[in-house]
Amino acid sequence: MSLIVSSYPSQNYSITYSVLENSWSHDLVFLNGNLATRRWWIPTTEALKPLTMNHSKKGRFIFLELPGCGDSSEITGDLDAERIASDYLKILKILDVKQAGIIGHSTGGLIACLMMAQNTTLFKSSLLLDPVGANGINFDDSVLGKYQEMKTDRALTAFIIAYTIHNCDTESAYFQNVIVEDTLKSVKNVGSKMILALRGVNFENKIKNIKTPTTVLFGEKDILLPKVDALKLTQLISNSEFIEVPGAGHCLNVENPIQMAEFIKARLS
Repeated sequence: MSLIVSSYPSQNYSITYSVLENSWSHDLVFLNGNLATRRWWIPTTEALKPLTMNHSKKGRFIFLELPGCGDSSEITGDLDAERIASDYLKILKILDVKQAGIIGHSTGGLIACLMMAQNTTLFKSSLLLDPVGANGINFDDSVLGKYQEMKTDRALTAFIIAYTIHNCDTESAYFQNVIVEDTLKSVKNVGSKMILALRGVNFENKIKNIKTPTTVLFGEKDILLPKVDALKLTQLISNSEFIEVPGAGHCLNVENPIQMAEFIKARLS
């Protein structure tokens, strides 16, 4: 199976999206966290392969990058989470997606919620991994300054991104050559723009419109986002379940891809 990579032009950025044919029983849409790329999902998609050996695989894996991340172009203006969600839905329309599953990690989890709120019938099920909550992110200015420093400091980038991954193996080739390199490239394009776009937002009323059956996963040892935000998000979605994952941090898709794959199989099959 070969990965088909395309680009969708929007107002002040482009979005790179990738499609892997014949991967699942139906289409699965993967959304990254801030500064991450589709390559963060490689361990999980590899772990999914043996779980689908005896199943029909007419569906696709569809990876949607955040603006400025992966191979997406540099951002020339401010970002808006609802417009990103709208752009993603336009891409899925181009791809003729119907009744898909959707998986969103961190910032991608909140974007997934906005997509499900904007189109209440497109998705048959959703899995949100350590999602940003309905009221966004409120990091202080000192944290925002680190994003600027990361643009020119690979060691700082590696240190900060490793902080988000529980029991991170910082010496592994995957961490150094994929996670750090992709994050460094993304932060040069995005900086703190995504974080600023999620400051002071309130999407509670919109999220209440979600009809998609949803599972919210939250790592017991996630030190990046507050558990209370994930619990509140779960309460806002009428048909939803909260699962705290013992021993997991903020990035189960990297920390324990086999467990992540098992959740996908159980919740999105």
